Amino acid sequence: MKFAGIALSAVVVVVGLLPAGTRAFPLTPYAPRVVIPILKDDRSQDAYGGYSFSYGTGNGIYRDEVGRQNYGQVTQGGWSYTSTEGVPVKITFVADQGGYQPSGNVLPVAPALPYSRTQVY
Repeated sequence: MKFAGIALSAVVVVVGLLPAGTRAFPLTPYAPRVVIPILKDDRSQDAYGGYSFSYGTGNGIYRDEVGRQNYGQVTQGGWSYTSTEGVPVKITFVADQGGYQPSGNVLPVAPALPYSRTQVY
């Protein structure tokens, strides 16, 4: 009990030493300042490994995915949002036996080769 009294008096002294208008325990910088509503949130799953989900937010972010997780994994879907520069971004993808294959208007594209292959491998 004596220890608790000492700790409490230490907190009171520290708070008393703070300049006027400051908080003893400031809000975390990670606290949300604006609440963005979820406009859509749909999820489903079946007994055979299939699933789907999609959601949309009040600030224009959308995401959807459909997949199957049995006898090989096959997934397709995408997302869209507006970048900080005001450019609409839309990415779609397929993930299957061929790997992850994204496509979209903001993804980099490799330049054309300056030569053509003559041999077939």
